[in-house]
Amino acid sequence: MSKISIDQSKLNSAINKAFDVVVEVQGEAFQNALMDDIWEWPRETLRQNSDLVGSPRDIYDTGELYDSLVIARSANAAEYTWESDHAAIAHDGATTKNGTELPARPWTKVGLEECDAAGIMQQQLDKLL
Repeated sequence: MSKISIDQSKLNSAINKAFDVVVEVQGEAFQNALMDDIWEWPRETLRQNSDLVGSPRDIYDTGELYDSLVIARSANAAEYTWESDHAAIAHDGATTKNGTELPARPWTKVGLEECDAAGIMQQQLDKLL
């Protein structure tokens, strides 16, 4: 009977490299969702850059939300956080004190739907192993 030898360090290295790619691609999918003209809004808005936008629209606007992404990666997990002051309101929606409804724009849901993380992980592992 023959023995199978597994180089555990090579395997772990391949898994980490593949996961790094997945983390990056997933982050890009989230950011792309911010920039896609798919978000409904109940009124026209004059943006700080002087663009008058209606609906559907992107939620990039000044770029503050987009630029506030922080990715924290551990050995087997990644956490994506948008640290701008208005991130939670933009994502989850809100009602202002005067009763104005601000609709939710859940870009993380769209980003997850648009990115086949498991498929990308498999592709990367196939390349590396």
